[in-house]
Amino acid sequence: MTSPEPQPFTFEVPEDYEQRIEDARAALDVVPRNENWENAQRLLADPPDREAVEAAQREAAQAMARLARFQAARHTGYDPDQTTKVVIDASGNLTELELGVDTVRLGNHGLADAIRLAWNEAETLRAESATAFAGGGAPGAADAALQVLRAIDAAIDARAHERFEQLTEDGLCKVAVNLRGALTEVVCLKNNVLNLTDRHTFAEQTAAAVTAAQAAASEAVGRISASHYAELG
Repeated sequence: MTSPEPQPFTFEVPEDYEQRIEDARAALDVVPRNENWENAQRLLADPPDREAVEAAQREAAQAMARLARFQAARHTGYDPDQTTKVVIDASGNLTELELGVDTVRLGNHGLADAIRLAWNEAETLRAESATAFAGGGAPGAADAALQVLRAIDAAIDARAHERFEQLTEDGLCKVAVNLRGALTEVVCLKNNVLNLTDRHTFAEQTAAAVTAAQAAASEAVGRISASHYAELG
């Protein structure tokens, strides 16, 4: 579920851009006149000037830089007592779970609540970032693609009740996430779990269980998305 790193946008308008346009027009005189010729002729009849191409290049570079900043962002949440720290990435994947020394006095229910509350704060920050990013997107995206994205969102919402559960390796904890990968449940399965293991090991195993549950949810979303993207042909 980790977002791929965007590649730098390095396109530059060649120095001989205008000459290449003229050469391409001249080449049309010696190639067969078919559908491809007609398409090329239409493009070369009124090509964008250098300034327009350079402006498009700048806009593309800015968009890629903005995407890189969005994908590189990490969103950190804490419970109200600052005992637990959760960090998630732009896709909502867990990247860090840290339990402070005071978590040992919380008990099972308090520990589970602290993790959920920290997650909720991180998720709120992530959602705000995603909304701001979506609101700043360039207009004019293909209507068909937008319709598919809306259909995928609706399909996921329709299955909002589904949960993907995972046990920690030591069997001390069970976690669950929803179809979007958000943490919905943390259950300690033994009394006073932090008396049975140290907080660092508990955090590591819980984080691994969340990651496994998120992977299962991601696979389900992938199947939903594939079925809808097939409609685009």
